[in-house]
Amino acid sequence: MNRRYVQRERARTTARTSSAIESAALREVARRGYAKLRVSEVARRAHVAPRTVYLHAPTKERLVDAALRGRAEGLIGRIERWRPRGESADSVLGELIAMHEREYRAESVLLETLVDGALPRDVAALLRELDGVRLAIITRTINDLGRRGGLRVRPSDAIALAHALLSYPTWRTALTGPGRRRAPRLIYSALRSALL
Repeated sequence: MNRRYVQRERARTTARTSSAIESAALREVARRGYAKLRVSEVARRAHVAPRTVYLHAPTKERLVDAALRGRAEGLIGRIERWRPRGESADSVLGELIAMHEREYRAESVLLETLVDGALPRDVAALLRELDGVRLAIITRTINDLGRRGGLRVRPSDAIALAHALLSYPTWRTALTGPGRRRAPRLIYSALRSALL
């Protein structure tokens, strides 16, 4: 066999194993909480030996930090790169809400785990970083609408309202409460009628 081929296959296997361990750790933390997390359960869920988990991360804190940080950084990167495609204020607002819904649904396990609050302080800081990025995107988007004359209220008032309706607790309540699938449409209607 070709030496490069063997090296590539080892790298792929290592990457798959790391991904499986991090996904299993994230699911176990979400399911049991940080305090009750057991490396043996992470290993079982990832289909690896406990020793493999310890080689990946020598402590429970590092294991959880790696799992959450990897997912959070991916989410942060996607949110930071987001730009609306539409030109009208109506379509930009709709795209902003759709992006928040999509990212919440894709990363609900991550977000629920970060909000739980029973994580080590360094790990819990990821939620503040993520919130900062989300609020910056909302602020940038609303300010752009204001510069284009698309708002009927002051940009600062529009930003405050958008932050309130698109904040994580509001989203969580809206998407899991009585509104469920209708929640993004309801929030869009409320923002549209108040801002545009």
